[in-house]
Amino acid sequence: MKKLRVFFAKTGRATYISHLDLSRAMQRAIKRAKLPVWYTEGFNPHIYLTFALPLSLGYSGLCESMDLRLTEDIDEDDFIDRLSAYLPEGLAIIRVAEPVMKPKDIALAHYRMELPVPASAIEALLAQPAILVEKESKRKGPVTIDIKPEIELVSLSQAGEGACAEFMLPAGSQKNLNPALILSALEAHIGPLSSPVHITRMGLFTAERKPFA
Repeated sequence: MKKLRVFFAKTGRATYISHLDLSRAMQRAIKRAKLPVWYTEGFNPHIYLTFALPLSLGYSGLCESMDLRLTEDIDEDDFIDRLSAYLPEGLAIIRVAEPVMKPKDIALAHYRMELPVPASAIEALLAQPAILVEKESKRKGPVTIDIKPEIELVSLSQAGEGACAEFMLPAGSQKNLNPALILSALEAHIGPLSSPVHITRMGLFTAERKPFA
C-alpha cells in the first residue's frame, strides 16, 4: 500500500467551502474518478483522507495538502488528470508525491493579506511596543495576549489605495497564530475596515524554514 500526498490550491468560490465540505468534495471526486484508493474497514467504510493544518473558512490557499493511500500503483499525471476532472471550481491539483514530512513538523505559515488600508497603517500597528488582542482559550475562556513577538513581516507594499502585507506566523500543533488576530488588532488601532480583507496562505514550513513536503 502506497501513501500519496496531494498538493492543491483552494481559491475563488472554493474559499468559502468549509473543511467538512472540502473533505466531502474530495471523496466524491475520488470515487467518480475511480481511483485505486484505500478505504477504512469496519461497519462504515470510507476513503482514508487526512489534511495538514486545514484552512480557516474564507481563506485562500496555494499550498494545501491531503494524504491518502493507494491500493495499487498509478501514474502521477494520470492520477492528477482523473481527479481534476471531477473537482469543483476553485480546487486545483498542483502536484502529487510520496510524503516526506509529517503534519506535526509544520511550525510556520506564510500568509499574504490584501488590506483596504495604506501601508503606513500596517507600519504604525507593528511599531507599537505591544499588540494586544483577545483570544479564546479552551481552558480559561477569553484571554488577552501580546502577538507582536509572534509576527514576522516578510514584505509590505502599497497596492493602489490599499496595502499588500506578507507575514510569517506560527502554525501547527504546538503554536498557532491566526492572521485574523492581526486584523482584530488593526481594527482596534484604526477602526472598522471599509471592505473585506483577502487572506491567502502561500506556504507551510518547518521550524527550520523548510517547505512542507
